[in-house]
Amino acid sequence: MPVPTFTWTAATPGPIARFEANGVVINGELWVLGGFTSAALDVTTRVDIYDPAGDSWRPGPDLPGAQTHVAVVTFAGDVIVSGGFTGAFPGGARPPTTDAVWRWNSGAGSWSAGPSLPAPGAAFSWALLGTALHLAGGLAADGNSDSAAHDVWDLAGAATWTTAAPLPDARNHGGGAATGGLFYAIAGRHGWNESSGDVADVDAFDPASGSWTSRAPIPIARSEIPGATSTMDDGRILVVGGSVAGIHPSADVLVYDPAVDAWCALPSLPEPRKGAVAARLGSRVVVTGGSPTSVDPSATTFVGCCL
Repeated sequence: MPVPTFTWTAATPGPIARFEANGVVINGELWVLGGFTSAALDVTTRVDIYDPAGDSWRPGPDLPGAQTHVAVVTFAGDVIVSGGFTGAFPGGARPPTTDAVWRWNSGAGSWSAGPSLPAPGAAFSWALLGTALHLAGGLAADGNSDSAAHDVWDLAGAATWTTAAPLPDARNHGGGAATGGLFYAIAGRHGWNESSGDVADVDAFDPASGSWTSRAPIPIARSEIPGATSTMDDGRILVVGGSVAGIHPSADVLVYDPAVDAWCALPSLPEPRKGAVAARLGSRVVVTGGSPTSVDPSATTFVGCCL
Protein backbone atom coordinates (compact mmCIF):
# COMPACT_ATOMS: atom_id res chain seq x y z
CA MET A 1 0.00 0.00 0.00
CA PRO A 2 1.47 3.43 -0.91
CA VAL A 3 2.38 5.78 1.90
CA PRO A 4 0.02 8.81 2.01
CA THR A 5 1.62 12.13 1.07
CA PHE A 6 1.61 14.89 3.68
CA THR A 7 0.54 18.17 2.03
CA TRP A 8 -0.25 21.74 3.08
CA THR A 9 -3.35 23.67 2.00
CA ALA A 10 -4.52 27.19 2.72
CA ALA A 11 -7.42 27.52 5.16
CA THR A 12 -9.53 30.49 6.26
CA PRO A 13 -7.18 33.23 7.49
CA GLY A 14 -7.36 34.35 11.09
CA PRO A 15 -9.55 37.39 11.86
CA ILE A 16 -6.45 39.54 12.44
CA ALA A 17 -2.81 39.35 11.41
CA ARG A 18 -0.55 38.59 14.38
CA PHE A 19 2.72 36.96 15.40
CA GLU A 20 4.21 35.72 18.67
CA ALA A 21 0.74 34.79 19.82
CA ASN A 22 0.23 31.52 21.69
CA GLY A 23 -2.28 28.75 21.26
CA VAL A 24 -3.97 25.84 22.98
CA VAL A 25 -6.31 23.09 21.79
CA ILE A 26 -9.66 22.62 23.54
CA ASN A 27 -12.27 20.11 22.39
CA GLY A 28 -10.69 19.82 18.96
CA GLU A 29 -10.51 23.59 18.38
CA LEU A 30 -7.49 25.90 18.38
CA TRP A 31 -7.54 28.97 20.61
CA VAL A 32 -5.13 31.72 19.52
CA LEU A 33 -4.31 34.20 22.28
CA GLY A 34 -2.86 37.70 22.07
CA GLY A 35 0.22 38.52 20.01
CA PHE A 36 1.82 41.39 18.11
CA THR A 37 -0.38 42.99 15.46
CA SER A 38 2.06 45.29 13.66
CA ALA A 39 5.72 45.78 12.77
CA ALA A 40 5.69 48.47 15.48
CA LEU A 41 4.93 45.66 17.97
CA ASP A 42 1.46 46.78 18.97
CA VAL A 43 -0.38 44.06 20.89
CA THR A 44 -3.87 42.64 21.22
CA THR A 45 -5.86 41.02 24.00
CA ARG A 46 -7.99 39.16 21.44
CA VAL A 47 -8.59 35.45 21.64
CA ASP A 48 -9.89 33.82 18.45
CA ILE A 49 -10.99 30.20 18.10
CA TYR A 50 -10.49 28.13 14.96
CA ASP A 51 -12.94 25.30 14.23
CA PRO A 52 -11.26 22.91 11.78
CA ALA A 53 -14.49 21.07 11.04
CA GLY A 54 -16.09 24.21 9.62
CA ASP A 55 -12.84 25.97 8.65
CA SER A 56 -14.16 28.99 10.53
CA TRP A 57 -13.23 31.41 13.30
CA ARG A 58 -15.18 32.91 16.19
CA PRO A 59 -14.19 35.23 19.05
CA GLY A 60 -13.17 33.89 22.45
CA PRO A 61 -12.75 35.63 25.82
CA ASP A 62 -10.24 38.51 25.76
CA LEU A 63 -7.06 38.04 27.76
CA PRO A 64 -7.16 39.65 31.22
CA GLY A 65 -3.43 40.36 31.44
CA ALA A 66 -0.23 39.89 29.42
CA GLN A 67 -0.65 39.78 25.65
CA THR A 68 2.64 38.24 24.46
CA HIS A 69 5.26 35.69 25.56
CA VAL A 70 2.84 33.91 27.91
CA ALA A 71 2.72 30.21 28.75
CA VAL A 72 -0.67 28.63 28.09
CA VAL A 73 -2.11 25.16 28.72
CA THR A 74 -5.52 23.62 29.09
CA PHE A 75 -6.63 21.49 32.04
CA ALA A 76 -10.08 20.01 32.67
CA GLY A 77 -11.51 22.26 29.95
CA ASP A 78 -10.05 25.42 31.51
CA VAL A 79 -7.31 27.65 30.07
CA ILE A 80 -4.33 28.63 32.24
CA VAL A 81 -2.17 31.60 31.19
CA SER A 82 1.08 32.33 33.06
CA GLY A 83 3.56 35.22 32.96
CA GLY A 84 4.40 37.21 29.84
CA PHE A 85 4.85 40.86 28.86
CA THR A 86 2.10 43.38 29.59
CA GLY A 87 1.62 45.91 26.81
CA ALA A 88 3.15 46.99 23.53
CA PHE A 89 6.88 47.41 22.76
CA PRO A 90 6.99 51.09 21.71
CA GLY A 91 10.18 51.79 19.77
CA GLY A 92 11.41 48.35 20.79
CA ALA A 93 11.27 49.21 24.51
CA ARG A 94 10.07 46.22 26.49
CA PRO A 95 7.09 46.53 28.84
CA PRO A 96 7.11 44.90 32.29
CA THR A 97 7.09 41.14 32.72
CA THR A 98 4.43 39.78 35.05
CA ASP A 99 4.08 37.02 37.62
CA ALA A 100 0.30 36.90 37.12
CA VAL A 101 -1.47 33.61 36.45
CA TRP A 102 -5.00 33.56 35.08
CA ARG A 103 -7.49 30.73 34.68
CA TRP A 104 -10.44 30.76 32.30
CA ASN A 105 -13.18 28.71 33.94
CA SER A 106 -15.18 27.12 31.16
CA GLY A 107 -18.14 26.52 33.45
CA ALA A 108 -18.36 30.04 34.83
CA GLY A 109 -17.26 31.68 31.59
CA SER A 110 -14.87 34.04 33.36
CA TRP A 111 -11.22 34.59 34.28
CA SER A 112 -9.94 34.30 37.86
CA ALA A 113 -6.47 34.75 39.34
CA GLY A 114 -4.33 31.72 40.07
CA PRO A 115 -1.25 31.49 42.30
CA SER A 116 1.41 33.96 41.17
CA LEU A 117 4.67 32.74 39.71
CA PRO A 118 7.64 32.80 42.12
CA ALA A 119 9.02 35.69 40.02
CA PRO A 120 7.89 37.62 36.95
CA GLY A 121 9.03 36.18 33.63
CA ALA A 122 8.22 35.62 29.98
CA ALA A 123 9.11 33.56 26.88
CA PHE A 124 9.38 30.26 28.77
CA SER A 125 9.50 26.67 27.61
CA TRP A 126 6.48 24.93 29.12
CA ALA A 127 4.26 21.86 29.07
CA LEU A 128 1.66 20.03 31.10
CA LEU A 129 3.08 16.71 32.33
CA GLY A 130 0.24 14.77 33.90
CA THR A 131 -1.38 17.34 36.18
CA ALA A 132 1.85 19.32 36.68
CA LEU A 133 2.50 22.50 34.71
CA HIS A 134 6.24 22.95 34.12
CA LEU A 135 7.75 26.35 33.17
CA ALA A 136 11.49 26.43 32.47
CA GLY A 137 13.93 29.10 31.34
CA GLY A 138 12.60 32.22 29.68
CA LEU A 139 13.39 35.85 30.36
CA ALA A 140 13.80 36.91 33.97
CA ALA A 141 11.93 39.67 35.80
CA ASP A 142 13.98 42.37 34.06
CA GLY A 143 12.72 41.15 30.68
CA ASN A 144 16.28 41.00 29.42
CA SER A 145 18.32 38.35 31.27
CA ASP A 146 18.13 34.63 30.61
CA SER A 147 16.56 32.61 33.40
CA ALA A 148 17.28 29.00 34.34
CA ALA A 149 14.31 28.87 36.72
CA HIS A 150 12.10 25.78 36.63
CA ASP A 151 8.75 26.21 38.34
CA VAL A 152 5.99 23.65 38.75
CA TRP A 153 2.32 23.99 39.65
CA ASP A 154 0.18 20.91 40.23
CA LEU A 155 -3.13 21.91 38.68
CA ALA A 156 -4.92 19.12 40.52
CA GLY A 157 -5.16 21.32 43.58
CA ALA A 158 -1.85 22.80 44.74
CA ALA A 159 -2.15 26.30 46.18
CA THR A 160 1.33 27.46 45.16
CA TRP A 161 4.18 26.85 42.73
CA THR A 162 7.22 24.80 43.69
CA THR A 163 10.74 24.86 42.25
CA ALA A 164 12.54 22.03 40.46
CA ALA A 165 16.04 21.51 39.05
CA PRO A 166 17.05 24.54 36.94
CA LEU A 167 17.35 24.32 33.16
CA PRO A 168 20.97 23.37 32.36
CA ASP A 169 21.42 26.13 29.76
CA ALA A 170 19.47 29.27 30.66
CA ARG A 171 17.68 30.48 27.53
CA ASN A 172 14.40 31.91 26.25
CA HIS A 173 11.95 31.70 23.33
CA GLY A 174 12.31 27.91 23.13
CA GLY A 175 9.66 25.23 22.81
CA GLY A 176 8.31 22.86 25.44
CA ALA A 177 6.56 19.50 25.29
CA ALA A 178 5.71 16.54 27.52
CA THR A 179 5.81 12.90 26.46
CA GLY A 180 6.81 9.55 27.92
CA GLY A 181 6.77 10.92 31.46
CA LEU A 182 9.36 13.60 30.64
CA PHE A 183 9.27 17.38 30.15
CA TYR A 184 11.31 18.64 27.19
CA ALA A 185 12.83 22.10 26.73
CA ILE A 186 13.67 22.56 23.06
CA ALA A 187 16.07 25.06 21.46
CA GLY A 188 15.66 28.82 22.18
CA ARG A 189 18.15 31.67 22.32
CA HIS A 190 20.35 33.66 24.66
CA GLY A 191 19.05 37.09 25.59
CA TRP A 192 17.58 39.09 22.72
CA ASN A 193 20.33 38.03 20.30
CA GLU A 194 18.09 36.67 17.58
CA SER A 195 20.83 37.20 14.99
CA SER A 196 23.40 34.75 16.38
CA GLY A 197 22.20 33.69 19.84
CA ASP A 198 19.99 30.74 18.88
CA VAL A 199 20.78 27.35 20.43
CA ALA A 200 19.95 23.81 19.34
CA ASP A 201 19.95 22.22 22.80
CA VAL A 202 17.24 19.76 23.76
CA ASP A 203 16.97 18.87 27.45
CA ALA A 204 14.61 16.38 29.09
CA PHE A 205 13.51 16.59 32.73
CA ASP A 206 12.52 13.44 34.61
CA PRO A 207 10.37 14.24 37.67
CA ALA A 208 11.11 10.79 39.09
CA SER A 209 14.84 11.51 39.37
CA GLY A 210 14.52 15.28 39.55
CA SER A 211 17.22 15.72 36.92
CA TRP A 212 17.78 16.84 33.32
CA THR A 213 19.52 14.91 30.53
CA SER A 214 20.68 16.10 27.11
CA ARG A 215 18.95 14.75 24.02
CA ALA A 216 19.65 15.00 20.29
CA PRO A 217 19.83 18.68 19.34
CA ILE A 218 17.28 20.11 16.95
CA PRO A 219 18.45 20.41 13.32
CA ILE A 220 19.53 24.05 12.96
CA ALA A 221 19.45 26.18 16.11
CA ARG A 222 16.29 28.28 16.36
CA SER A 223 14.09 30.38 18.60
CA GLU A 224 10.58 31.90 18.41
CA ILE A 225 8.96 28.46 18.71
CA PRO A 226 7.05 28.53 22.05
CA GLY A 227 3.65 28.65 20.30
CA ALA A 228 4.67 26.21 17.57
CA THR A 229 5.66 23.14 19.59
CA SER A 230 3.25 20.33 20.45
CA THR A 231 3.05 16.63 21.24
CA MET A 232 1.54 14.18 18.76
CA ASP A 233 -0.71 11.23 19.56
CA ASP A 234 2.15 8.75 19.15
CA GLY A 235 4.38 10.62 21.61
CA ARG A 236 6.58 12.36 19.05
CA ILE A 237 7.14 16.13 19.28
CA LEU A 238 6.30 18.57 16.49
CA VAL A 239 8.17 21.87 15.98
CA VAL A 240 7.09 24.29 13.24
CA GLY A 241 9.05 27.21 11.79
CA GLY A 242 10.90 29.60 14.07
CA SER A 243 13.73 32.06 13.61
CA VAL A 244 17.22 30.87 12.60
CA ALA A 245 20.60 32.65 12.46
CA GLY A 246 20.45 36.05 10.82
CA ILE A 247 16.85 36.56 11.99
CA HIS A 248 15.46 34.51 9.13
CA PRO A 249 12.02 32.91 9.54
CA SER A 250 12.06 29.19 8.82
CA ALA A 251 9.63 26.98 6.91
CA ASP A 252 10.90 23.81 8.61
CA VAL A 253 8.44 21.29 10.03
CA LEU A 254 10.41 18.98 12.31
CA VAL A 255 9.49 15.90 14.32
CA TYR A 256 11.43 14.49 17.29
CA ASP A 257 11.04 10.83 18.19
CA PRO A 258 12.05 10.27 21.83
CA ALA A 259 12.05 6.50 21.35
CA VAL A 260 15.12 6.72 19.10
CA ASP A 261 16.35 10.20 20.15
CA ALA A 262 16.32 11.47 16.58
CA TRP A 263 14.78 14.16 14.40
CA CYS A 264 13.17 13.94 10.97
CA ALA A 265 11.28 16.39 8.74
CA LEU A 266 7.83 16.72 7.25
CA PRO A 267 7.24 18.77 4.08
CA SER A 268 8.06 22.43 4.69
CA LEU A 269 5.44 25.14 5.15
CA PRO A 270 4.38 26.94 1.95
CA GLU A 271 6.01 30.08 3.44
CA PRO A 272 8.47 30.64 6.29
CA ARG A 273 7.06 31.62 9.67
CA LYS A 274 8.51 32.79 12.97
CA GLY A 275 6.35 33.22 16.04
CA ALA A 276 3.48 31.21 14.56
CA VAL A 277 0.89 29.18 16.46
CA ALA A 278 0.94 25.53 15.46
CA ALA A 279 -0.92 22.56 16.90
CA ARG A 280 -1.93 19.04 16.07
CA LEU A 281 -5.68 18.52 15.77
CA GLY A 282 -6.33 14.85 15.16
CA SER A 283 -4.44 13.80 12.03
CA ARG A 284 -3.96 17.40 10.92
CA VAL A 285 -1.53 20.16 11.80
CA VAL A 286 -2.90 23.71 11.92
CA VAL A 287 -0.45 26.62 11.59
CA THR A 288 -1.73 30.17 11.86
CA GLY A 289 -0.28 33.65 12.15
CA GLY A 290 3.41 34.26 12.58
CA SER A 291 5.65 36.48 10.49
CA PRO A 292 7.19 35.62 7.10
CA THR A 293 9.61 38.57 7.32
CA SER A 294 10.39 38.67 11.06
CA VAL A 295 8.30 41.75 11.89
CA ASP A 296 5.25 41.80 9.61
CA PRO A 297 2.30 39.88 11.08
CA SER A 298 0.32 37.42 8.98
CA ALA A 299 -3.24 36.13 9.21
CA THR A 300 -2.59 33.13 6.96
CA THR A 301 -3.70 29.70 8.16
CA PHE A 302 -2.28 26.47 6.75
CA VAL A 303 -3.55 22.95 7.38
CA GLY A 304 -1.25 19.97 6.90
CA CYS A 305 -2.69 16.54 6.25
CA CYS A 306 -2.33 13.88 7.21
CA LEU A 307 -0.19 12.59 10.04
